[in-house]
Amino acid sequence: MHPRELLLSVRQSAQTQRQGHLRLRNPQEYVSCWKEDEALDGRDCSAFVIILATKGCLWALKSGCSMCGYTNESSINATPEDVQVQYKKAMKNYQGEEVIKIYTSGSFLDNFETTPELRRAILQDATSRAAKVVIESRHEYITAERVQELLPFKDRVEIAVGVESSNDMILNYSVNKPSNFSSFKRQAAIASSAGIALKCYVMLKPPFLSELEAIEDTVKTCRDVAPYASEISVNPTNIQSGTVVEMLWSRGNYRPPWLWSVAEVLKRTHDLNVRVMSKPTGAGTLRGAHNCGRCNERVLQAIADYSRHRNLEVLERLDCKCRNTWRRELELTLIADVPFPKDYRKDVN
Repeated sequence: MHPRELLLSVRQSAQTQRQGHLRLRNPQEYVSCWKEDEALDGRDCSAFVIILATKGCLWALKSGCSMCGYTNESSINATPEDVQVQYKKAMKNYQGEEVIKIYTSGSFLDNFETTPELRRAILQDATSRAAKVVIESRHEYITAERVQELLPFKDRVEIAVGVESSNDMILNYSVNKPSNFSSFKRQAAIASSAGIALKCYVMLKPPFLSELEAIEDTVKTCRDVAPYASEISVNPTNIQSGTVVEMLWSRGNYRPPWLWSVAEVLKRTHDLNVRVMSKPTGAGTLRGAHNCGRCNERVLQAIADYSRHRNLEVLERLDCKCRNTWRRELELTLIADVPFPKDYRKDVN
């Protein structure tokens, strides 16, 4: 199949999968909020996370990234006034956390989801309460105009950007994201010139990559984005409903990465002059990054400890019988494209 035909096929599959999972929700009800551990200026603190139900990611409504099911929680009828109501309701649960993370399962800077007036109102309130406010956006929306909006809040606002991969082939064909790394660098320069920090998400193991290929691509991408990032978050792929990745996984054609791969990436990027961390979603389950089952909790705790304090020793002293199985899988992929049963790693001990 020609690469363009493959891409169109992936995007059609994504659209079909996604349409079956869209649902109506109350436009004045936020999706969720919670408190989580965070690091700020090298010390432990707490973060308050809010998920707002906007109209949803515009790209997701057309096709969407292969792994992303967050648009399932969007509300296509939500107006800016509705989203403002959601924010106020969620903030009733705020208890003075030093970091506030405001996510829309899309792009906070996209006028399809929010408006300049809504963004200004939310950021004025959030930055008056917290030392740091994190918002998410695709880099295409980090324009000179949007950055001008953020200038009054630049000392407290950080934009989280899904870079995913610095390899344009992987970005377009595996992640199904119509973008390129050169574009990211241009938009990052706009943010940098205004003094606005970027947190970069890097995806570990998009579909169609072996475990070894995924590790190598993630390490390279971390190195490529480091000059533009205030922080790098390694995000191992998890199986979300209504996605191409779920379709592949259900057919036995995809497996989430090993937790050993997450640890390996963190170790190999330890020398970077930027914090590289990971907070895997769904980790320890068959739908998320996992090992054999016996060591999941221990390895996850080490990843969390390293992410906060960058103490390499917590990763280096880890071990389990299944680590040898992980190593053999990497070695075998150097020889041939060897298929593995979907859940084989849970039985290695």
